[in-house]
Amino acid sequence: MSYEDDEYEFMPALSTALADPSEGVRTLDGWRIERAGLIRGAAGDGTIYDPLGPEGGGFPTRPGGTPVYVIAREDAPGTPVAVLVHPGESVPVRTQEWGDRVATPSGLAVVHASPSTSWIEPGTGMLKRAWAALHARAAEDSWRLECLREMLQRASVDPSAWPVEPVEGDFANDWLMIPDEDGTGTVLGVLADPDGSNTTECLDTEGNTVGVLLTLE
Repeated sequence: MSYEDDEYEFMPALSTALADPSEGVRTLDGWRIERAGLIRGAAGDGTIYDPLGPEGGGFPTRPGGTPVYVIAREDAPGTPVAVLVHPGESVPVRTQEWGDRVATPSGLAVVHASPSTSWIEPGTGMLKRAWAALHARAAEDSWRLECLREMLQRASVDPSAWPVEPVEGDFANDWLMIPDEDGTGTVLGVLADPDGSNTTECLDTEGNTVGVLLTLE
């Protein structure tokens, strides 16, 4: 597959970065690749979804935690274009020819490995943090706050008691990693397109599925 001028054009840089993984940020060929941390939780399978949306995607978890990476253009680090969830041990070098649409109507995508049977609960803490962060930037980004407000209303979730003053640094680059509600795992949240996002499997050189890409554009 050629990656010129398509939504996966960052794949060569991502593959190079993961061949020699390190903590923190790598910049390669105009791309900024940041290891956000590890998704931890008691579930054998993790979830990529909008807590206020109708559907989600899944991935097998890695013992000890599943690495996640945030990809952005080097000249626009505050606007992620994709998130890689990397449960496999080998390096992803290409994507499947097709992917799956994931509805993100609230404008928030969440990655977790919680065993909770509640749809919204694993993302509740992230929803609260996003609610506060979007209030702080409402003057310049009010449409995002309104999308979240509308979906909370549709889900019969009352945010009136939620804080509207954000924790310093929250969603500074449009993503955030925090402990889950139980304090035993971790959750990643990233601001997404309310019109929807995509998940696509990533393959290694032998054609094995080793990761899942959430593309945000």
